[in-house]
Amino acid sequence: MKKIEAKPVSMLELFYDLIFVYAISRITAMIHHPVGGGLALGTYGEFIIAIILVMQLWLYQTLYINRFGCSRLVDTVGLMISMYAAIYLANNINTTWVTTFQSFNSAMLLTVGNLLWQYLCGTGKQPWRGRDERAFIVTLLVEFIAILAGLLLGYRYGIYLCVLGGMVGFLMPLAFFRLFESAKVNFPHLVERLSLIIIISFGEALVNVTQYFHGALWAPLPLLIFVFLAALFGCYIIQIEQLQDYYQYTRGFVAMYSHVVMIMSLLTITVGLVYLAHDSVSRLFLVGMLTGSLLVFYLCLMCNAIYNQAEHRIEGSHIGWVLALWLVGSLLAFVWQNSNVGLMAGLTITNVGELLMMWRFASK
Repeated sequence: MKKIEAKPVSMLELFYDLIFVYAISRITAMIHHPVGGGLALGTYGEFIIAIILVMQLWLYQTLYINRFGCSRLVDTVGLMISMYAAIYLANNINTTWVTTFQSFNSAMLLTVGNLLWQYLCGTGKQPWRGRDERAFIVTLLVEFIAILAGLLLGYRYGIYLCVLGGMVGFLMPLAFFRLFESAKVNFPHLVERLSLIIIISFGEALVNVTQYFHGALWAPLPLLIFVFLAALFGCYIIQIEQLQDYYQYTRGFVAMYSHVVMIMSLLTITVGLVYLAHDSVSRLFLVGMLTGSLLVFYLCLMCNAIYNQAEHRIEGSHIGWVLALWLVGSLLAFVWQNSNVGLMAGLTITNVGELLMMWRFASK
């Protein structure tokens, strides 16, 4: 196979991502307010579903551009329609779905219908002959029918069909895994797109913790929070930019699905940092929320190591060190849980330790 030439990310794609800055902030707001010392399981479930519904639409648009997009009229018009629908979609994200059921799912329907049109008209004269094209079209068609049926039934029963449609769109490609051709994937472009959405999630975290940055310039809590986030971002950068082989032929499934879960963990960490300011939140719950989300993030990061360069393949000892550092930080956070500074000191030790270990590993 010939060497992959990286497809550049267009200005229009970056413009499209700006809407998801707003969408991610709306999703984060769903779990901003603790109840009864913690977070209701049902509310957190709705939060996870909202991430999946929004991100699977973003992924389908990204995958279309990655495989077939080349700045034709169908590509530009399709992306503009997706942007228009995404604004309505983001504006109707909340925990009282009954009030926004019609608006949110109408925007979902428009987006899925638009994606179907792009995959049918923008992938060649006979899209049904391509294995990738067939898999995308069948999946989107099933999702479209489910959402349409849900809208026609109304909120009481239709909500289940609409959610089912979104879950089908997210998970059904796994059933068609072998139909997708790695030769059609521009992996450098895909990694850049996924990295941008992670950067947006880190940006959301920074915006939410600005409430702690007042008073003395070197106050310990804001300093620890900043180092905690900076070190976590540094770990991601080392894995993606220094350890990973961009120029390889791969379907990219692990990268896509792990990044969606990373977004879930990052937004949960963001809300956990916000909860530091709430005296009503159970400290044990807060420690569990932050350490659990941190573990999920690192596990996802390790999943992406399957794309590493040959000389940077990870071994069992590396995974052991990652888990050991997380365990040490978690125990310290538990012991020091009654102090925000102590709790963050424990978690920051984990991230700084992970960063130093990854930096050393990348320098070999």
